[in-house]
Amino acid sequence: MPIVKSHGLLLAIVLCFALPVHAKKAFRILVEDNWPPYAYVKNGQPAGLTIDLIKAALRLGGADAKIQQVTYLRCMALTEPAGKDVACANTARNEDLDLKYNFPSHYLFRSRGLIVTSKEFNKANHKKYKKVSDLEYKMVALPSSFTFGKEFDENTRILRYYTVNDLNALRLVESGRVKFAAIDEMVLYYYLNHHPELKEVITPILELTNEPIYMQLSKTHIDTIELKDKFDRGMAALKASPEYDQMLQKYLGKGIPVDKFK
Repeated sequence: MPIVKSHGLLLAIVLCFALPVHAKKAFRILVEDNWPPYAYVKNGQPAGLTIDLIKAALRLGGADAKIQQVTYLRCMALTEPAGKDVACANTARNEDLDLKYNFPSHYLFRSRGLIVTSKEFNKANHKKYKKVSDLEYKMVALPSSFTFGKEFDENTRILRYYTVNDLNALRLVESGRVKFAAIDEMVLYYYLNHHPELKEVITPILELTNEPIYMQLSKTHIDTIELKDKFDRGMAALKASPEYDQMLQKYLGKGIPVDKFK
C-alpha cells in the first residue's frame, strides 16, 4: 500500500507541472505585408506600428497574437464570411465593409489621407486644386482596394490608376506619368524619409480624410467574440497609458505631433 500511494502522489505531481495553470490563448492575426510604417517585413520578420499595437493590446487583454503576414487583398478575403481566419489589419470602415466584417469598439490609430502631386506641377496649378471635386476627370494613382473617405471613394468621375503599393504610386507622380496620388500621411513620411529623391519632387495638396483604422473581424469565425472582448479591453488600457503615444511617436519620428493620429 505505501508503494501505491507514493506512485499516486508522484503521478499527481507530474500532471500538475504538465498542465499550464494560466495559459494564454494565442490568436492568429493576419496583417498586410507592404504598408510601411504600419505593417511591413523587416529582416524577414513582421514589423510596424500595427503589429506593435495588436501585440500590446492582446497582451493587456490576457491573450497572445500570432502574426501572419499576407498581401492586403488576401488578408481581406481570408476574413470574409467564407474565409477561414478571424482577423485582418489594416482596414477603414464604410457601409460595404460593415456588411462583410465585424469591427472592435476600439480602432488602432487614425489615418490622414492626402492627395500629393509634383512640386513642379503644383507651382503652375496650385490654384486649381482646392477640393476633392477638383480631381474629377483627372487620374489619381493609389493601391487597389484602399479607401480614402466617402467623398473620394464614391466620386466615380475621379479616374483611378491602381498600383501594387504606395511607392509605385509615388514613382508614377515622380515620373510625370500620373499627376496625382492618394496616400496616407504617415506612409508618405516613411517613403520621403527613406527615398530622399522623392522629397525633392513630391508635395501634398489636399487632405482627403481623417478616419480610424481597425483590425477587422470575421462575422462567422468561432473566435470572433472572444478576440473582440480581449482586444477591446486591452486596447482601452493601452490608450489610457503613456505606451500608446510612445508607440505612435516611434514611427512618426521626433517633432511630429501624435494627436492627429490618435
